[in-house]
Amino acid sequence: MSVRAAVITAPGQIELRRFPVPEPGPGVVVMRVSLSGICGTDKHTFRGETIQYAGTPHERQIEYPLICGHENVGVVETTGGEVLATDGTPLRPGDRIVPGANVVCGACWYCLNDEPYYFCERLEDYGNSLNVRRPPSLFGGWSELMYLLPRTRLFRVPDELPDELAVLTEVMSVTHGVETARRVTGVHFGESVVVYVSARSACAI
Repeated sequence: MSVRAAVITAPGQIELRRFPVPEPGPGVVVMRVSLSGICGTDKHTFRGETIQYAGTPHERQIEYPLICGHENVGVVETTGGEVLATDGTPLRPGDRIVPGANVVCGACWYCLNDEPYYFCERLEDYGNSLNVRRPPSLFGGWSELMYLLPRTRLFRVPDELPDELAVLTEVMSVTHGVETARRVTGVHFGESVVVYVSARSACAI
């Protein structure tokens, strides 16, 4: 058996390729993708604009070939042993989930001291830094199956929430964060601000 995936092989080029069905390693979830969004990042990647997080500690060059898609909703196909959702309950085949778009290393200072995930020194991104060259290749949502590594945050989807809305979770969480910050601080668009994170991380003006 094989899995179909849309692979960006070079700027402006997408191919439909087949990959072996992966066996989950310990702590892994193999998810059958129901829907996957197209982010602005994906459009940049398709155009060949592959420098991401420019000017930050996470700056990197994305490499082809690549299966894009980090805004996803799907169903647990199989797991490598017991894997817990973010609510602390074990995931079972058939459970609907939204996976986080990133996966932390679990070993750097920030991970070991319970700092926010985006401070991780070796943060990986589905559909971006995780590409086809790394086995088993299925690290993006533009595929029938997606391989979700250990330490990926996996959110259960309520029964009453349709896939068409659940797939917007990543998008809504980002925009909700901006709107929440504006309401709490009273800051409006176009104003200058100082963002102070913590003594161990960074201070930006």
